[in-house]
Amino acid sequence: MHDNQNLTHRISDLSILFIVICVMVLSKVFYLQVVKHDYFVNVALAAQQGFKELEANRGEIFLKDFHSQNDFRVATNVSLKTLYADPSYMDYPDLVVDALVPVLFDSVEALEKDNLRLKKLRQSLPEELEEERLLEILKPKSLGELRDDFTGDLRALVGSKIRQRVILQTDVDSFLKRKIEALNLDALLIEGDDVIAYPPKIVDELFVAKLAAPILDISVTRLAKILKGENKYVVIKKALDPAVSLELSELIASDSDKFKGLGFIDETYRHYPEKNLAANVIGYKNSQGGQYGLERYFEDMLAGENGVFKAKLDGLGQSLTVGDDTVITPAKDGSDVYLTIDRSIQLMTERLLADAVDKYVADSGQVIVMNPKTGAILAMANYPSFDLNDFSAALDKQELVLELEDYENVERIEKADTQQIWLHEDRDNYRKLELFPVKSENGREIYFEVYKNRIGPAAYQNKAIFDVYEPGSVFKPITMAAALDVDAVTPATLVNDEGPIKVDEFTIDNALGEHYGEITMTQVLETSNNIGMAWISQKLGRRLFFSYIKKFGFGRDTGLEFYNEPGGKVSSFLNWTDSELVTRAFGQGLSVTPIQMITSFAAIANKGVLMKPMIVNKIDSQDAVVQQMQPEAVRRVVSKKTSDTLTAMLTSVVDNGQAAAGQLPGYSVAGKTGTAQTYKKGKPLEGPGTTFATFVGFLPASDPEIVVLTKIDKPRSSQWASSTALPLFRQVAEYLVGYLSISPDR
Repeated sequence: MHDNQNLTHRISDLSILFIVICVMVLSKVFYLQVVKHDYFVNVALAAQQGFKELEANRGEIFLKDFHSQNDFRVATNVSLKTLYADPSYMDYPDLVVDALVPVLFDSVEALEKDNLRLKKLRQSLPEELEEERLLEILKPKSLGELRDDFTGDLRALVGSKIRQRVILQTDVDSFLKRKIEALNLDALLIEGDDVIAYPPKIVDELFVAKLAAPILDISVTRLAKILKGENKYVVIKKALDPAVSLELSELIASDSDKFKGLGFIDETYRHYPEKNLAANVIGYKNSQGGQYGLERYFEDMLAGENGVFKAKLDGLGQSLTVGDDTVITPAKDGSDVYLTIDRSIQLMTERLLADAVDKYVADSGQVIVMNPKTGAILAMANYPSFDLNDFSAALDKQELVLELEDYENVERIEKADTQQIWLHEDRDNYRKLELFPVKSENGREIYFEVYKNRIGPAAYQNKAIFDVYEPGSVFKPITMAAALDVDAVTPATLVNDEGPIKVDEFTIDNALGEHYGEITMTQVLETSNNIGMAWISQKLGRRLFFSYIKKFGFGRDTGLEFYNEPGGKVSSFLNWTDSELVTRAFGQGLSVTPIQMITSFAAIANKGVLMKPMIVNKIDSQDAVVQQMQPEAVRRVVSKKTSDTLTAMLTSVVDNGQAAAGQLPGYSVAGKTGTAQTYKKGKPLEGPGTTFATFVGFLPASDPEIVVLTKIDKPRSSQWASSTALPLFRQVAEYLVGYLSISPDR
């Protein structure tokens, strides 16, 4: 009886074990055939077929020239050669190196590389080292030494016939990792999620291949060949200058036996023929795709679609070029984008802006030129900017050694887990420079670095689109337009400016503290009168005033082709206090962007109709389909009567008011200045270097053909727009009337 019970238990245990084994086998089968089906199909295809991606040509970006009507490429593609070597095929590596060095050695590149070496070395040295010892250690290499280093590196590169390391498979799962690790082979390791082979450690390639091939799902013959590690391809230099490529080609052709094993591959690179022209509009392309500007916004359209060439492989991994197994999926090239920007206007505008920013000792500046009737942008300039062909240079830093007295002007600001360090070069004019500490091993600062261009990655930003700021008095025409449109005032309506007024707990005064007694609405604009604007806003009321602000397009993006275009900030009228109603009338307490500001003035110039700004003229796809962009009217903002009336008032601002410096002989000019304060910890700053100076104007006022916005950020020669942004406007306008052959109206 007891034996029968034991037998029953054993049978039961065996049954359970059998069931467990069956479940494990079935689970593994399910995992391999279902869960990992696509993975192993791809592995099998890769083993049987050779895949070569056919790269699509990236679409180009063009500007037009008004006079010639020619299109100019500002973003295009160039094919440059990569020099490579097949060390396993090379019979005379030393002779090859000796011949290549005179052609390939670049002294400037070598010196820059050595400077980087010294920089990293200095960071690792202890601070207490004596100056004499420090100079000894940080001694730069001579050009001869650098040339010797280059020669040695090149000799090692082309002389290595066996690869030190081969990646066999990437992104492997935990099951496969365990199988590889169980082989316990020093020459076959898991590193991260990759399977790596080390050919110099392999004595018998066929033995290792027989063990690993079933796990990696690669044929034994093919894996054994891979594990030999024959160094068939090493890159010597990429993106060769065409002149260097030609010299090398002639050199190789002169002795094909000696230079056996050298070759070229054509590779495509993004090239910007105009360098920094419209750089902030265009953006750039790097290995990750389009960055900033139109390169980013139109990434998918510009990139196109890569094709695939698939060819059946023989047992040795060679491509078979006959039979039904060879398939070509052609690449689809990217679309070309043609902009509304005029090359000549953009070029001149950028030059004038750069001169103005330097002249007025400002942080930066922007200029936009627009056709008010269509919304087409003829120029969009930013300064500082950057070279699209050398975009990484915007991040270059240089050493700055502080004197003992400089530390009194160093400010440290703690932000979450980070710390910002600023050097106040001129506290009175709010001029400061961000410092980046370089630390030694013991964690103490030994010296600082600064961006060479002062602003670093901010150079990439298109501030004409993305700069959100408080506009100040340039916003007053928007308030006046609302009042005129609902017949709350006429140009002759009087307001009494007797002195500062009290609203809530705040005192409202004019910018210069001057007062003018009884004045008309036209004079309110001419004198940029805050008291008069406060009176107008109170007549309008919160709801009505807010509705016109929104109708003019503030508080939402304009729809231009820029990724994440901001819409500024206009809080709901339901939350406005009395003082907030008043301050919004003269451009405080709300934020706008330059593109919003010029678009609103363009609506005034365009008989009251707001046009959607447009910077793309057409998109030309490679299948001959052309998408022609058309001007788009967004809405009527004010009546034609209001537009005509306000235009006459703004013309008087230039003829008789604070914007007299904008007068242009022979032309009627309508416009308005705005000097906006900046704030620190909620308190307004005063003086040079603390304001945003803006002027927006259009001409001829009788029939406007152009509207121009000029903005100077934190000028230090003068804080006022009338002394900075306005003179720049006049320079731009003088050029435009000549270039566009605009007829005078006076």
